Amino acid sequence: MPKQANQVTNRIKVADMPRRVKGSWTSLLSAPSTTAVQTVPSNEPLYCPTTRRIILISSVPGVVHGVVRTLSDACFDVLVFHRWEPEVQRHLGSDLLIYDLTATDPRSELLNIRNDLEHEYMKDTPVMYVVQDRMSVHANELLPSEEVLIWPLASSQMVHDIERMIVCHPVVSRQAAQTSRRTVFKDIWIDRDKMLVYKEENPLNLTKTEYDLLLKLIDAQGKVISREQMMHDIWETDFVGGSNVVDVHVKSLRKKLDDRPAEPEYIATVRGVGYRLAD
Repeated sequence: MPKQANQVTNRIKVADMPRRVKGSWTSLLSAPSTTAVQTVPSNEPLYCPTTRRIILISSVPGVVHGVVRTLSDACFDVLVFHRWEPEVQRHLGSDLLIYDLTATDPRSELLNIRNDLEHEYMKDTPVMYVVQDRMSVHANELLPSEEVLIWPLASSQMVHDIERMIVCHPVVSRQAAQTSRRTVFKDIWIDRDKMLVYKEENPLNLTKTEYDLLLKLIDAQGKVISREQMMHDIWETDFVGGSNVVDVHVKSLRKKLDDRPAEPEYIATVRGVGYRLAD
């Protein structure tokens, strides 16, 4: 990272991990005159097989602490800046840029912001703006409605709008289609480029054959795969006969997945035929 970027990294505030409070996550969205509390019941630990990065620019970052926590709970990595830092943000990159305009006049501020966004590297990044409710009508005259978030922010609606903005952005959706190489099944996720397999947050030490077997089952999306087909595709042979080589490797894979054949969570046996993904 360039020297200039290193000098300002102390201004980056990374969202705290969500705090567990008696089996629930509590998100606080607070403004100087508005406080909203939302509790989302959960008995499961937070697990994010993938995350996306949001850069949030706010002249009053203390006001948006609750927003940062809510987005962190929703598997976003959030970086907060007091102001636009072109060199730093160019090297960081992001899936979405959010400008907080609640403490400013949107009309005067938007002109400056749009000049900032003329940088070539920003043209592929979707942008959203947070405005006060009383300013929303004026803001919508200058911005498409899908780019506006109205303060105070309702947790579920905010996350929905942000996810929609990222997924529907033409450049982002095209890049995702071209570069997505992660496969997720229940609490297992696979990085195909690096040939890494994780269960929850723990890496699994699979052999090449076990890795190929797992991918074969996942790619079949629940369809039954016969032992003959596995022999042909993975071992590149049509010989089966009395060989139990497939069963031996599936047994080893199940052991590493902590999967019980009698009550399968990942791999189900189809007697006399082969295997498929468990429901």
